[in-house]
Amino acid sequence: MSVYNWYEIFNLDEFEEEDLVSKTYQLTLSGIGLKEILVTKGNNTSIVYDDVFLSINMNDKNPFEFEDHAVYLDSENNVWLGTPE
Repeated sequence: MSVYNWYEIFNLDEFEEEDLVSKTYQLTLSGIGLKEILVTKGNNTSIVYDDVFLSINMNDKNPFEFEDHAVYLDSENNVWLGTPE
């Protein structure tokens, strides 16, 4: 596993309560700046960050890593984005 800077993006329970198919979060990420992160709900809930598509718990992997990025679901159902250090 790579080394990441981790950023809390949203709470999965709260997102699911909103009964939305997708939602865009605008967040200021420390050391990066203002970013838009798209959350989508299909067979899996996923995030899109800088054109990288990351599915939460894809293939039962937590964190799920793809193209030098990762998504992690913690024990309180908070979703975290991992970016390269």
